[in-house]
Amino acid sequence: MANREINQQNQCLTEFWQVRDILTDALVVAIFVMFLTFLRPFGMHQVDMVYAGTFWTVICFTGYAVYSPTMFFLSRWLIRVLPEPINNSAMHLVISTLAASFLMGLLAPFIIAQFFDSFDNYWQSLPLSFLASLFIGGIIAGVSSIKSLMLQQRQQLKQSAEELALESEKVDTIQSQPIESLINELPIAKRGKLICLQMDDHYLNVITDKGEHLLLMRFKDALSKLEHYDGFQTHRSWWVAKDAVVDTKKDGRKLILVLQNGTEVPVSQTYLANTKAVLNL
Repeated sequence: MANREINQQNQCLTEFWQVRDILTDALVVAIFVMFLTFLRPFGMHQVDMVYAGTFWTVICFTGYAVYSPTMFFLSRWLIRVLPEPINNSAMHLVISTLAASFLMGLLAPFIIAQFFDSFDNYWQSLPLSFLASLFIGGIIAGVSSIKSLMLQQRQQLKQSAEELALESEKVDTIQSQPIESLINELPIAKRGKLICLQMDDHYLNVITDKGEHLLLMRFKDALSKLEHYDGFQTHRSWWVAKDAVVDTKKDGRKLILVLQNGTEVPVSQTYLANTKAVLNL
């Protein structure tokens, strides 16, 4: 057998043990065993409860050993062979449950014979054995499938949240790269949180919480680096970071922004409406 085929089989087995969580499935089976022991169906009301519990434990956990791998691998096969209109989870569950019930129906009479010393006619007992297996196994398979679906959905939600957080982190990283390239042009002693920019002739005065420094850079080139940064232009020669604004005041009819370092920035009529909208004035 080719290595690729071996790897595919190993991957399928690994997936089987991951999807079919044995501990949670065993809990489902154990609960159903207690229910059947208490109910004692199929004419078992005269049987001692401890004996009935032992019988149903053997039957149900044997059934789990038959149903679980049969339904898993058969469902994987059905995905590849069923035509599209009926190729869905519900149809996979129905067909695989019927197949597993058939196998369990063949096995159940032998288990019953060990407990009740009754083996009248094997072939005549098969229809009833199949129906009983279908009833009991179908319920357990249905509950187990619902449980697996809920776990899968929870895992998908967790994975989606992790992917969303990762994408958000990537966006933040991408958006912060231009501003970092601007800050990195400053002397190390002046690199800090950006407060504002002021165009000064052919130079750009970059003001941070560590001080200010003049760069030989065009104002529009600096603004292109700040496209995704939370700030806004207030004047043809001024740009401020939104969270650096601590107060506002009026100078006649002109609006003045007061920044955290005490710098007063004028707002021209061109940018007045946008400034008020950004600051909710």
